[in-house]
Amino acid sequence: MEHLNKLLYCVKKDSSIFKRPDLNFIVGLTNTQIKDLKKFAIANEFIKEDKKEFFLTEKGQKYLTENPLKSWCCNEFPKRPEINLEYLKLEKMPPILTKAIRCLARHLLENEELKENSIESYLMKELLSENSTCKNIKNEIEKYVLRGKKIKLTDLFEKFTSYGLTKSIVGILLLDVLAKNKDILAIYEKLQFQLKLNQLMFDRILFCPQNFEIQKTIMEDLPILEDISKILSDKPSKNILDITKNLIYFIRDLEKYTLHTERLSKKTLRFRNVIMNAKDPISLFNRDIPKVLSGKLLSECDSEFLKDYKTSIDELKNATSEMISEINKFFFESFKAKSRKELSDRFEKIQEFIGEKELKILFTNVVEKEADDILWINRIATFINKSRVPKDWNDEDVADFKVKVKDLALKFYTLEATVGTTQVGISKNFEKVLKQLQELSQAEQCVIMHKIVNC
Repeated sequence: MEHLNKLLYCVKKDSSIFKRPDLNFIVGLTNTQIKDLKKFAIANEFIKEDKKEFFLTEKGQKYLTENPLKSWCCNEFPKRPEINLEYLKLEKMPPILTKAIRCLARHLLENEELKENSIESYLMKELLSENSTCKNIKNEIEKYVLRGKKIKLTDLFEKFTSYGLTKSIVGILLLDVLAKNKDILAIYEKLQFQLKLNQLMFDRILFCPQNFEIQKTIMEDLPILEDISKILSDKPSKNILDITKNLIYFIRDLEKYTLHTERLSKKTLRFRNVIMNAKDPISLFNRDIPKVLSGKLLSECDSEFLKDYKTSIDELKNATSEMISEINKFFFESFKAKSRKELSDRFEKIQEFIGEKELKILFTNVVEKEADDILWINRIATFINKSRVPKDWNDEDVADFKVKVKDLALKFYTLEATVGTTQVGISKNFEKVLKQLQELSQAEQCVIMHKIVNC
């Protein structure tokens, strides 16, 4: 029976082995394996119990003599270290190990606590401790990763599995290297720069290494980097990876309108687009952004570049709010009103004469008193365009809004003038027609008013 000799060897060394809380680590097997082997060893009289301790029988000693423990180290793989945990030696990773590696990844990357005497804690002790037999190989992996050029993870796995290591061992050693150097390592998945290394990403790294590349990202120590970082962060940094991540997070948090509008300055448009298409954090700041803002490399840039950089950031920050201010101003100008109260009063004067559905809904939104000014214009704009809220608009939506507002304002003027409540923006010709209308009976006026509103 596989690993029976290992269990017998452990019993021979320690008769109270089955009382140990770290039994699984000492034997290097899972609970199920130990339970089955123990049951088999007792049934076949390889071990016997005495006062709650277990001892090797003559039969057990003979079995151990005939089946001595074999080292995992061998001449074929001179760099392969001795490993005690048997499930780490399997070419196909068992589910229990997969689960443990995920827990270990959450511990190293997301600060989740390790459970005492769990398999993941044994992985830490076996492979990542200071006195681990894999210490030299882990150092070699770290040197390989931090060479400074982009590395394909398939090449890394091929190199170190050629030492006779399994993919799970190489993966765990790589995990520790990535966790300790995550502030200076750029990770690319399918050529796309990734912002955050977490357990889910490492899971993909382990099972689909062909999709990943990594690269050390430390740049020349340029003073301007710290000045750049201060524009988007309260914590100054010269780390190009930190600066890039903050910038990409900033771009990703922008409203859809800001991400798609062409109503920006040429520099800011090029600045936004180069960030959205960025694949390499070093090239982004060393070459791409300086080129679109100042036509230079970062090492040649000065305070003028910082000014242009901040200007573009501010323009992107304010693009949506400025668009909303613009449509708000346009709305009031179209209705020739100076305030919400003035416009609300005018709508209320003609309320009983409003027959058209759109004007009725607009009336409800205009006379709303509880909403603040921003929410007020957002509700009106969303209703008028019969689509998304303004922050999710595109340039066509802004144009559509203006056309529809003009149309509604014209209908409002007509109704307002017919009722006789105001003469805002009325021409002399209109005054003549209005005078003729006023000479009609009230019933005739109502008929004309309803025909105009509903046309």
